[in-house]
Amino acid sequence: MTRASSGPAASWVEHLREGGTTPWLAWAAGIPAAGDQGSRQVLPGAQQLELLRRINLAGGTAGPERRRLADRVLTTSAAGRGKADLPLVGLPVPGFGPAPVDPAAVGAHELLRVASVLLADDLVALGADPVRSRWARPWRRRYRLVGDPVVATSLREHLRGLGRPEGGPRPFVVALGAPLDDLLAHTWTQRCFEHGSKPWAEWLRFWRERDQLPARADLPDSVRRWGARRPFVRVVTDVERLPRQVGVRSLPPVRVPGADQAELARRVAAVVGLRVPAHERPALMRTLQRRIPDTGTAPVGVPEREHAWVAASAARMTRTLTRAGYPVVGDLADLAPRGPSAAPTGADDEQVLDLAIRMIVDPAWRTGKRPGKQVER
Repeated sequence: MTRASSGPAASWVEHLREGGTTPWLAWAAGIPAAGDQGSRQVLPGAQQLELLRRINLAGGTAGPERRRLADRVLTTSAAGRGKADLPLVGLPVPGFGPAPVDPAAVGAHELLRVASVLLADDLVALGADPVRSRWARPWRRRYRLVGDPVVATSLREHLRGLGRPEGGPRPFVVALGAPLDDLLAHTWTQRCFEHGSKPWAEWLRFWRERDQLPARADLPDSVRRWGARRPFVRVVTDVERLPRQVGVRSLPPVRVPGADQAELARRVAAVVGLRVPAHERPALMRTLQRRIPDTGTAPVGVPEREHAWVAASAARMTRTLTRAGYPVVGDLADLAPRGPSAAPTGADDEQVLDLAIRMIVDPAWRTGKRPGKQVER
């Protein structure tokens, strides 16, 4: 925070607290500056002020709720590495510290550092959704899901609610396959909704430089970790035939989070990790995964510069599975990547910020009905 004498800065802060949307430079140009009266007011940083202005532009709450939200925004510190609270351009500043800025020129990355803290606090206050479960059916098919993390996580929850949890004596290890570029994207996405991760491009580069696959995208390694013998393994690449492998007639479609949802979750997870013990974070983040609003943004994609490595890794994984002789439901050729896409491979910061502001303004994602804990007796 910075200090400024009473005048346009203090009145602009009050204007924003009341729901105003006038940019700082336009406001300062219309109000003469007051002289230094010896008493200086502590001002929030430009990041907090600009985020509040954008929240006001998005609409939402009114009356006391709006002022409470405004006070939260103005008193929230930015998370992670980045710039300190920035002073407003046009105000007297000391000869040290960050240079004054026009709040309207502050980038979306800096605003997201504040917005992610607000959402993390909301998520911690909400708490984890209760687990929906039933008594395990004694005649159920024994299985264990490995592979595609987004699909496996969603189906585990669904099957547990049907009384068909994983495990049991001598379960079939069902390895969920997909084109390797999709497997990598889903692995990173699910990690964002559990423990957080590096940014998508950095995460891919990390594995490419080691010429390795992450554990949940490496199907042969996932099967070996459970020590399953060949007759008790199924590598599934045809999702239409998956229900039979887990002993049900049908399975619901799986929602794959978009690039903006995953990136926002990645930022929120970093803050949640500072608010709760490590073992509580995955349940909270999976609650966010179920409740985060849809935006229609496509999931992350593998950029063209990484395609050669992904194709070579897919070929190596296919050879390993072929030599192992595991039964395949589908075709191992389906593990080959789809190819480089001309579409954007991730969400930009403005898309992520739009989603964050939408969630801050509209509490529907927090107040929606929780999936209750159901127990069959």
